[in-house]
Amino acid sequence: MGHGRVVAFAYDEQAVWTDFIFGEGDQHYLPLSDPNGITVVREQDGVDYLYVCDEFFHTADDLASRCVKFTLSGQYVDQFRYVNGPGVRHQLLWPQGLASDSQGNLYLANTGKYEVLKISTDWPIVDGVVQAPHDTVLLHQHGKPTGIGKFNVMRSVCVIGDRVMVPGHIENAIAVYDLNGRLQTVVSGLAPLWNHSPEPVHSLSDLVYSTLEDLVFVGPYQICAAGHAPDTYFISEPFTSSVIKVYIPRAKGEGEALLIESVGHRRDDRDWARGTSQFNCMTAVIGVDPQRRPAAPPPPPAGGSLVEQWAAAATRVYQYWYDQWRSYTGIDPLRRVGGVSLNIDSGNWCMKTFNTDADPYHQLKDLMRGFFVPGDLAMDVYYPHSAPLGQICPGTPLIFVTNFNTCTVSMYQFSPAGFLINYGVPFGREGIGGEGTLKAPQGIAVNSRGEIYVADSLNNRISMWKMQSTGYVTFVKNFRWEGSAEFTPCDIAIDGQDRLFVCDQFNNCLRVFDREGRSLWSYGQLGYCDDVDTDYENFMLPASVCIDGNLLFVNDLVNRALKMFRIEGDRLVYQAGLSVFKKYPDAGGVWMPYFIYADRGRLYVPDTTFNVVNVFRYTVPEAAPQAVPERIAA
Repeated sequence: MGHGRVVAFAYDEQAVWTDFIFGEGDQHYLPLSDPNGITVVREQDGVDYLYVCDEFFHTADDLASRCVKFTLSGQYVDQFRYVNGPGVRHQLLWPQGLASDSQGNLYLANTGKYEVLKISTDWPIVDGVVQAPHDTVLLHQHGKPTGIGKFNVMRSVCVIGDRVMVPGHIENAIAVYDLNGRLQTVVSGLAPLWNHSPEPVHSLSDLVYSTLEDLVFVGPYQICAAGHAPDTYFISEPFTSSVIKVYIPRAKGEGEALLIESVGHRRDDRDWARGTSQFNCMTAVIGVDPQRRPAAPPPPPAGGSLVEQWAAAATRVYQYWYDQWRSYTGIDPLRRVGGVSLNIDSGNWCMKTFNTDADPYHQLKDLMRGFFVPGDLAMDVYYPHSAPLGQICPGTPLIFVTNFNTCTVSMYQFSPAGFLINYGVPFGREGIGGEGTLKAPQGIAVNSRGEIYVADSLNNRISMWKMQSTGYVTFVKNFRWEGSAEFTPCDIAIDGQDRLFVCDQFNNCLRVFDREGRSLWSYGQLGYCDDVDTDYENFMLPASVCIDGNLLFVNDLVNRALKMFRIEGDRLVYQAGLSVFKKYPDAGGVWMPYFIYADRGRLYVPDTTFNVVNVFRYTVPEAAPQAVPERIAA
């Protein structure tokens, strides 16, 4: 995929060697762009052909991807970009998985459309369109997209004998169909038959982790037959860096697979000599500025309950004595956080601390001492202008963390020793619709007034909350983009005017709101970004946005591009950009970047797949934009 080609290898009992390479294009077809799924199928004429999904292929006038047909010697035969079913036309968009059966049918995981297509190779291809005469071409469809963070995308489809398996179309499950497309069972759990040897224990969470991974699938991806044993399969689980061997019984309805063997372990090994540890699915980075002072407080609201007045008075008294004690002892709760980044290592269920002012960067003793919940995803820092009740070190920042699984937001405060401990109890509860509920929350932003905005992704809205002087967080309201029933927020950033800049992911644009939730203006459109300096207005599933002063940065996910704009009134002015696709991680490449963070001339880009955090430097002279970000570390 990285080289845009297909490589054929030959092998014997002693060696493997390159036989031939193809896909570079000729007068009959354009070169392969991003080949992914691949399968060999015997067609009705008795000849074997090779089909290849070209995932991100597109042309200037058409965003459709393609599936290319070759002979087994690498000669181009044909290609298709659409499938005309009875009454519906299916566009190929980011196809990944590809499989075939013994009857000459293709099974294509059309990832961008959340569907699996069954296509007979007997059907003619006319001008790049498969013509389906009467048979349905749709094996399965997940429904409307529900956010890239939900991982409900169909990336793979596997055909083994008379079973068609679609892993992951429901989170951590495998749907099993017969060859006619009838659903046979949904396998969503494991019943271990074999007790493998104890796995290495590097932390307390390892004990829980190794138990859970014997009970559930963890992001199943590829499936193949395990020898000649009937209904026994090998399944890869990239998230845990493991391969499992299971038996899937032929039962109707929901069921469990029987776990036979397992090899591999999640990425959490420690390198004691280097004082560092592995990353596994990095989702967010943030920093705390110990020199930052809260913005001027807004005018106090008229009235206020007796409880709020008492809380404010009690906090003032406590802060007076706290300041006296701190002055006497010389304790500074924030002395550890200067030049430090906090990093959510989602796959290892922890928050890691790195000194990012040092050269080279190095891992520090973790600051997190509070209860960190698996599923924690995104973060923001709140600098209160007046300390809420219950802060041990009043006036120090609070850290807010969204949890994708529990559908809550946790709060952390600094202890006198400088560690992060829990503050209060998490707010929000799981629910579809209604007030005070969240479903798969992702990005979060907090302004200087203590107003909290959460990207309530699967409820298609922004959820607004307010930090009270009592330390209690109250629900304010929900809002969405005016006139858009399919608003799909995934991340939020706040500028100096308290305006909200929101990644509307599946509408491929940025939405701008005022602090009350009123819709203001939009920026961006659907499109590939082949040249970031000319196609900067094009977005495909923008995943994250952050702001540093008057500079706004966007993580354009599918385009694998980082874009920098200057905020000028009610418009964005492009400053610089960088394409980071098809590069090695140590050259600044990313694969699945998530929540980015910009501060003091550095842009932090965590990658959930390469398991690194890339750091870029940006400088934009006022009179001379177009300063390209320079990568400085990983």
